[in-house]
Parts: sequence; structure tokens; C-alpha cells
Amino acid sequence: GAMDGLGAVMFVPRQIFRVVVILIQSVLLIWFAYAAYDIRLYPIKDFGMIIHEFDPWFNYRATEYLAANGLDKFFKWYDYESWYPLGRPVGTTIYPGMQMTAVAIWEAMKKVGPLKITTPAPLLALSPAFEFMRRLGFAYVPSIPKVFELTPMSVNDICCMMPPWFGTLASLFTGLLTYEISRSTNAAVLAVGIMAIIPA
Repeated sequence: GAMDGLGAVMFVPRQIFRVVVILIQSVLLIWFAYAAYDIRLYPIKDFGMIIHEFDPWFNYRATEYLAANGLDKFFKWYDYESWYPLGRPVGTTIYPGMQMTAVAIWEAMKKVGPLKITTPAPLLALSPAFEFMRRLGFAYVPSIPKVFELTPMSVNDICCMMPPWFGTLASLFTGLLTYEISRSTNAAVLAVGIMAIIPA
């Protein structure tokens, strides 16, 4: 009776509320993913494509060696410039996943070659709104270029860009893991936001 009538009346507002919640969650998810990327770009924006500190420098050298000599020689490589004065048997003392991933990305970029993709008009239409949000103080609202360009990168540049790329992926996968555990979309979006700003 009366409850069925109330349910029918509330159907449309309930659906509008659901759409608004999904839009808010989507905007936050995209914003957090961009924040994860942008925060990890600070050293590159300040200093350029430069490897900092000691472990990243060794990882870069190992990646260069792998790119130049291949996997077989990489696993047999004895590096006399590390662990002075003894040297280091790299093949048995390294987790090579990062180096192999960087070289795979480098090889794939060489095979694909330079690409130019024109930004779709509906996405470009959002540009004034994004600019307005940036003027309001939303620091992590991205600018939308008219053309996306992808050019092959050097091994050094790929090694510098791996923290922003994989920091963003790690944030998104943390959200997926949170959703798998909790079945809560809100918890998943919040987990992405937390992972995005955690210092590495």
C-alpha cells in the first residue's frame, strides 16, 4: 500500500543520488591517480631527468647493462664497481624485475615509435572548467593538451619516470585490493587517495 507508493515516489531521487555518488567517486579516483603521478614528478620538475641517490643509481646502471648486453650476460655479470673491493655478482644478488620492466618498456617504445594523438573534442571542452578549478586552488587538476605526444625515451628517462608511473598503478591496485577485501567503493577510493600521497 502506502510503502509501495513511497517507494515509487523515491525511485527517481534515489537514482539521481546514486548517479551523483558515482560521479563524485569517479572524480575523486581520477584526482587521486593524478595526485599520485604529480607528487612523484616533483624531483623531475625541479631537477630534470636525473637519477638521485645510491640504490637508484645502481638500478639504473644495471638497467643500462641489461639493455646493452641482454638477459643472459646480465645474470652472469660480475660488477667490479659495486661492493668495493670485492665486486658484486649481480645475477645472484639482485631482484631483476625493475630492470627487466624498464628494458621491456624501452624496447616497446622503440618498436611503436613516435605517436601523436589529437585530444577528443569532448575532453577539450572540459579545459575551461579545469582551468577555473586550478585558479580556485585545486593544485592537482591537470591541464589538457590539444595533442598527446608519445616519443621513444632513453633508458635513463624511463628509470626516472618509473616512480610516477608505478606509484599511480600501485595506488589504483591498492584501491582494487581494498574493494576486494571490503566490497566498499568508498573505502577503495579512500585507499587510492591514501596510497597516492604516502611518501615512498
